[in-house]
Amino acid sequence: MAPHQKDALMKSHLSRWESSGLTQIAYCREHDIKPHIFSYYKAKVSYGEKEAEGSSSRLIPVDLLSSSNSLTKQMIDSDLIKLSHSNGFSLDVKLSSEMSSLKPLLDLVKSIA
Repeated sequence: MAPHQKDALMKSHLSRWESSGLTQIAYCREHDIKPHIFSYYKAKVSYGEKEAEGSSSRLIPVDLLSSSNSLTKQMIDSDLIKLSHSNGFSLDVKLSSEMSSLKPLLDLVKSIA
């Protein structure tokens, strides 16, 4: 069976499973499908739908102010990286900072955003 045919077959099974009211395990037993294969396709289809909606992307656009050598030299001389958000929030980070100390701070910022 070609990969696109198997994908279509499993999408069909996923649709029928959702309307069946059965647990995944019960559906898999009834249709002789290995549960890990079923779970794989369920995640694959779910990921594809999220990507199509654009909700799976967690990338944040960044506007570069300048790529000139003077800006790069200024950044190196100051030993700082400045992160700014359009809402006015900004964060200055020393290049010499211990990166593990930034994780709690970034987690906090992520939870607020």
